[in-house]
Amino acid sequence: MKKKYHKTKSFCFVLRRKRKGFLASALRLAQPLQVIMTKKIPILFILFLSIVSNAQKLENCSECSSVKYSELDIINNELFELQLLRNEIFAKHNYSFKNQRLEDYFSDYNWYKPNYKNPIKEIKLNLTEQHNVDIFKTKEETIKKNRTLLISELEKLKTAINENDVSFINTFLNGVVENDDKSFGTALLNAIETVLNSIDTSNINWHKGQAKFEILIDNGFSISSQGIYIKGNSVTIMVTEPMKHSDLMKNDDAFEYPSEYYSESENTSGAELEFKNGKLILINPIFIG
Repeated sequence: MKKKYHKTKSFCFVLRRKRKGFLASALRLAQPLQVIMTKKIPILFILFLSIVSNAQKLENCSECSSVKYSELDIINNELFELQLLRNEIFAKHNYSFKNQRLEDYFSDYNWYKPNYKNPIKEIKLNLTEQHNVDIFKTKEETIKKNRTLLISELEKLKTAINENDVSFINTFLNGVVENDDKSFGTALLNAIETVLNSIDTSNINWHKGQAKFEILIDNGFSISSQGIYIKGNSVTIMVTEPMKHSDLMKNDDAFEYPSEYYSESENTSGAELEFKNGKLILINPIFIG
């Protein structure tokens, strides 16, 4: 059987900043990882770059009845982790949860033995437990408010770009794009504008500290993607057109007659942003292809 070969496209990063670590940042989220993999970068190298430090955080509430925790103890905990910690305090009193998934979660622990025939209706917490419940709840509300504000800032960015609000845009660009490089800045803003105008930011959903909204379009020839990918305070906005060949084509025939698809045409543009002090600022532009 004849072996099939096709050329893979070389890639480059167009940067206008001296800051190091762009590649690691560009590859941090799931979608950038998928895009880069189509460029044949070794998987182990990608995984290495995407590793983030495992900052210390509160893992369980085994001592929540005797130890008063502070904001510093939970500074790196995600929203869902805080919710589990808070509910663990009640579970330790064998509270029967109305939320079936919480009930299922704590049922995996041998210390959780609720009385379903005569369920406890009211839990009396000691002062330390109540302190921890309050501090967990406060941090949960802070995370929720920050998420709402982040989405609001994405909407403000869209409006500013659409209306050419120079003052807002210059603050957003954060000095990353030089003033005399108008063509580069225009290309960057066009990529961001394309994504923001295509996506319903109010429908971005979160799961375990990450959020995304991605649109995939398969027109029978190629698949293109537009998306917003959020992890913590890092936001990646990217458009990849094309991303790969259409699903109508199998891998073994995508690069032979009658297909006219070439991987050399694949390219990605966008930006990595940071949500800092209630504002979105540009950290790194992304141009691959």
